[in-house]
Amino acid sequence: MARWWGMGRGDIDATIAQVGFNVAQMIVPIFLLAPVGIPLAFSVGHLLPGYALGFLAGSAGLTGLAIRLAKREGRVDVTAHVYGNNVPAIIAYTLSIIVPVYLQSHDEVRAWQIGAAAVVWTGIIKLLAAPFAGTIRRLIPVPASMTVFGAAMYSYLALVLLQRIFDQPLVGIIALAIVAISVLANVPITSWKIPPFIVAWTVPLTVGLSLGYVRPMWQGISPSLPLVASFGPLRAMGMALPYFSVIVPMAIYQVLQDIASVEGATAAGDNYDARLVVAWDGVGTLVCGAAGSVITPVVYAMHPPYKAMGARTGFAVWTPIIFAVVVMSGLTIFIAQLFPWPILAAMIAYVSVGVGIATLRRVDRKYLSAVLLGFVLPAGAVVTAAVNSALPALKLSAANPEVQAALNRSIYWSSLQGLGSGFLFLVLVVGSLITEAIDRNFGNAAIWCLIAAAFSWLGMMHSAIVRWGAQPMYAAGWLAAAAIVYSARWWRGDLDPA
Repeated sequence: MARWWGMGRGDIDATIAQVGFNVAQMIVPIFLLAPVGIPLAFSVGHLLPGYALGFLAGSAGLTGLAIRLAKREGRVDVTAHVYGNNVPAIIAYTLSIIVPVYLQSHDEVRAWQIGAAAVVWTGIIKLLAAPFAGTIRRLIPVPASMTVFGAAMYSYLALVLLQRIFDQPLVGIIALAIVAISVLANVPITSWKIPPFIVAWTVPLTVGLSLGYVRPMWQGISPSLPLVASFGPLRAMGMALPYFSVIVPMAIYQVLQDIASVEGATAAGDNYDARLVVAWDGVGTLVCGAAGSVITPVVYAMHPPYKAMGARTGFAVWTPIIFAVVVMSGLTIFIAQLFPWPILAAMIAYVSVGVGIATLRRVDRKYLSAVLLGFVLPAGAVVTAAVNSALPALKLSAANPEVQAALNRSIYWSSLQGLGSGFLFLVLVVGSLITEAIDRNFGNAAIWCLIAAAFSWLGMMHSAIVRWGAQPMYAAGWLAAAAIVYSARWWRGDLDPA
């Protein structure tokens, strides 16, 4: 049995990618909050440290699951689940909770405490959902769960981040070329077979440094704990309740992504217990919030490409340790500058392709229509996320009637919000509906339409807020769809109407 902490070629590549992803994405809230007036020093000292502790806790649990699976099956090729921070949640909690609280109170401490409390609530919801994860996984048709898996990481992740290859075209294209040849085309780099992600990071980074595009600013080492020593986030849990319209859909979305990630791992040959995976994610998330972080982790749907890359369990051990050292040394901002987005986006290109391939391989050809439609549904979420990120920087608000009218005239804003809000629920419903219809299970297909109607009425789909009667027209549409779908059993004479 190989040492579970060992670092083979694949684990080295995975560690480089994971450290880069987590550091680069963790500092997103800092730049989203700076335009509204929250000082950089406050954000660095309060919003970020606790994530390192939660990341370490969740990763330890997921690594333990991988070690147990390897021992139980007598295998050395088990790959641990990929864990890290969640970009949609980072954006949603920052822009929909922290920013409104700060603009109303002008109190950065209060805004931080409520944001961290939202993460605590997210962890609690995940833990409550964990015992039912296996049941949820069995009830969702495999083509639908794989479509959610692909939509989350092949479509959404790629559409949000791949354009950043061209933040600096020369650096990005060099990184993309190295990834394309050495990883996608599987051409070894020299007879020594140097880990390709090392080359895809160091070569374009050197170019970026020589061009002056990458200018790391050394701010010295300032040791700190991976937490904020305050009970403020726990005391603020009551104040976070009005933001359940943001918290609950995001938590359920993350549970669905965890389950989809388990399905992806099964497709790659590693059969995990979905209940335990969701539970350890819940533990990690709860620790993050209690330690003061406003950043939620999630299980990445990257298992198949990481396994294909040769990653096992070593990367899951060393990534959170290296990350904790970075955070505790106070070098977060400095290290983040060494992972510019043109390089990370080129690595994401590989990950996205790997997820897409895993989805298509897992799904029978007759269900490909469900998958392909599911792949394009995240477009609304991508556009709405981009607009919601841009408006505060322009000192505008989508709630302003004039801004809203302009957006509706130019990009059909209301329709985009309907498509983008709760988009993974929409992907799940549409994928399940088509799958059941292909299998001629029209009753089950109609049930999925009824679920969509309920989600729409409660605001968990097609709505930015959760409330009773949130989207009555969408709910009515899905009720009509249920009737149409159920009536399909009478459309052909070869089906028994009973």
